[in-house]
Amino acid sequence: MEEKVMGAFTAIILVVVIAMSCLLVYVPNMHIIALKIEDSQMMGGRVSIMDMLRESNADLEADDPDTRQSILKGHQIRLTLPQNVTSSAVEINNNYVNRTINIKIKGIGKDYFQKFPIRGNSDNIVDVTYNSENLVGLIQITTDDVFEVSMTSEGENIYFDFVDPHEIYDYVVVIDAGHGGNVPGATKQGVCEKDINLDIVLELKKYFDACDKNIGVYYTRTDDTNPSFANRVGLANDTDADLFISVHNNSTASGRMSSINGTEVMYEAGDSTGESKKFAQMCLSNLLGELGTKSKGIVVGDEVYIIRMSKPPVALVEVGFMTNQKELDNLQEQEYQNKAALAIYNSVLQYLNL
Repeated sequence: MEEKVMGAFTAIILVVVIAMSCLLVYVPNMHIIALKIEDSQMMGGRVSIMDMLRESNADLEADDPDTRQSILKGHQIRLTLPQNVTSSAVEINNNYVNRTINIKIKGIGKDYFQKFPIRGNSDNIVDVTYNSENLVGLIQITTDDVFEVSMTSEGENIYFDFVDPHEIYDYVVVIDAGHGGNVPGATKQGVCEKDINLDIVLELKKYFDACDKNIGVYYTRTDDTNPSFANRVGLANDTDADLFISVHNNSTASGRMSSINGTEVMYEAGDSTGESKKFAQMCLSNLLGELGTKSKGIVVGDEVYIIRMSKPPVALVEVGFMTNQKELDNLQEQEYQNKAALAIYNSVLQYLNL
């Protein structure tokens, strides 16, 4: 009897082991299965159209040059709008940091791409997805580089072209507001560095928006988000920017309030051209002149990822010390933020000889 019990127990253990082994194989893929289920449920409202693009390209390749030219009229992408939908219903939002172009079209339904397939050249396109809800369609195009989008319309067709920023602007500048989102930076007395950094950058944006020079200015963030370091410096590198500026504020190593104060600017010592150091010195001089702060000098910042990885000349500005009461108070004042922004703006114009 005892032997039978032991045999049964052994059999049960064996079954459990086999079952657990199957689960170990299956469980890691459960999220994939769930995504497939979710995707199948969404197919009516969100479809990947990359294959359609490629098929469209194949069709175009099969056509003779004259036919291909007549389809695209020298443009990269063509969309055909449904009846009663005009180009005024099309809105473009370009997220340069994430390389995504969102095209919103009012008045199109879920069957839009079945009726009106996209045509064109997908050489710079990584992916395209489509979603429609309440007769508002959203096309999201992910590209392999940073582009400006040009849209032209002709009758029922609209055409899109992806344009290198340097084909539009004489100079390209990338501005980064340090930290953001769930990374507040230095925090003192309920004040977060990320917010002051952004406030200064938004003041700086006002100057560039009013600038009559042909400068393309790209921002890593204009809200409370936290782009990755790779995306921040990647925006500067992929736009082949002429300058990259990151705006920060300082604190003591201990994080305690102290009498230490002043402005410093970091530069890339690994820049063999010396342009990063040159631009950092311009930023420091202009900030000291506008703010009347104490000079903490220009400092080698190659240990900082976005400085080390930057291809264009880079300067990381530390406007003031949040651990100094006077400077913390000043940094919260819009007039002071505006002065800091003006100093950086003038530094850019000075460097570009404008």
